[in-house]
Amino acid sequence: MVASGDWITPRLNGLKYFEKPVLQYWITAVFYLALGGEEFVARLWPALSGFLTLLLVYYMGRRLAGVRAGLVAAAVLATTFQFFVFSQLLTLDMGLCFFLTLALYGFLAAQDLRVTSRQQRNGAILMWVAMALAVLSKGLVGVVLPALVLVVYIVIERDWKLLGRLHWHIGVPVFLVIALPWFIWVQLRNPEFFQFFFIREHFGRFALNEHHRAGSWFYFLAVLLIGSLPWPFMYIRATFASWHKPSPNHFAINPARLLVLWAITITVFYSVSQSKLPGYILPVYPALALLLGCHAQREKMQVSRQMLLGIAAIGIATVIAAPLVTRIPKFANDADLIAPFVAWAMAGGGILFVAAILAMATMARFPRLALPALGFGLLFSFQVWVTGSESIEDQFSAEALVDNALDKIGDFEGDVPFYSLDMYDQTMPYYLARTLTLVSYRGELDMGITQEPAKAVPNVKEFRRRWYGHRQAYAIMPIERFAEERAAGTPVSVLAINRNAVIVARAAQTENERRPRRDDQ
Repeated sequence: MVASGDWITPRLNGLKYFEKPVLQYWITAVFYLALGGEEFVARLWPALSGFLTLLLVYYMGRRLAGVRAGLVAAAVLATTFQFFVFSQLLTLDMGLCFFLTLALYGFLAAQDLRVTSRQQRNGAILMWVAMALAVLSKGLVGVVLPALVLVVYIVIERDWKLLGRLHWHIGVPVFLVIALPWFIWVQLRNPEFFQFFFIREHFGRFALNEHHRAGSWFYFLAVLLIGSLPWPFMYIRATFASWHKPSPNHFAINPARLLVLWAITITVFYSVSQSKLPGYILPVYPALALLLGCHAQREKMQVSRQMLLGIAAIGIATVIAAPLVTRIPKFANDADLIAPFVAWAMAGGGILFVAAILAMATMARFPRLALPALGFGLLFSFQVWVTGSESIEDQFSAEALVDNALDKIGDFEGDVPFYSLDMYDQTMPYYLARTLTLVSYRGELDMGITQEPAKAVPNVKEFRRRWYGHRQAYAIMPIERFAEERAAGTPVSVLAINRNAVIVARAAQTENERRPRRDDQ
């Protein structure tokens, strides 16, 4: 968008890309214009939306059960492993999680009997605004999920009066004014949009396994069990305990039951879907954290010694088991590659052990400090593991691959073709600061290639014909394809290679021909 000036039609690698709506693209493009195109800017929105979700959970917990409930809820959410990791990944899932949590916040505010009717109305309007932004973030799930939870709650509680407290006469127009304009505008410019976005990417993705992302019915149960570490059993305990709690007098609904149904309904919805990815389940975690925070407030619950012993055991097990990974036959040949990460993994495990022991020591005299001490230790440990993953990136990262090629030739000429054979690395256009011509690959860019076939090469035979016709050209390809091209006699000169791919040139570059790098100029 920044490069082309077209802020209506999303494109990926220069091709039309209608798998998702536009809001996060807009936000990131604005960040680029304001802060530049650095990596941290690309990941800024997921990080900010993760942090804002923590604030919402704190304020909701405080509204529901008091300050301590909000603090506990925010602390356990921040230290829930999957939530922590996805706040550092460049996906659309954390943004959707934030807007759905904002919709939940607005809905609860609208049901709070302690505030004025005007404040209740404002809460309902906030809910409608948040759902519209959720739709612009990731499509119809932004309104389908909250609506489905509400329907399930009304049916179970037989609270049909709740529908009358949603301020439809204001909320629906507000929702449409925010959500509709881009959909109309992009459809007018691209007649193929409706069929692809709504029919194929929503109904087709949910009902059919066209994207080959199906999983077992318990897929998301497993994701929740692992992703909610180290809190899964506390989450389960709080969820069961909360179902039977009576509704507080200052709410027109039973917030605990709503949160339980929020977590269950979203999990069941995605479990039924034929398209499953771990990030889909993120909106469940804020509700689980709120249930745990409110349960801790009601029961005066502290971090248990048994739990701390369990976390300490996980830390020690990590320290002991990490070096043994290199002895597994599957990884034995990669021992040198894995070794740096093993050291980081051991450090993270050691920090986890120390944090649990310190929290246990704190419990005796300062029980309320045990959870913060554990929380900081968990965050530190998680970050060590995430940072440690960078120790092996040179063998897998497109950034390192591009840098190695640039060290050899200086810079890629902008007007020289750059092909991508049998693969598409999402980050290559970013690190190259240019698009690539895809060869014998369609994937998620199938629709864009169908609409603009001249921007891709259909097969390797046509690629070879073009390759021979160029004075100079570049290409990236998997290791297997590189071996086939060499065997076929295709004139390629290796510029950079890692464990996944090779960057080659049409003609060898010598040191005398080296052009200045972009960052040398």
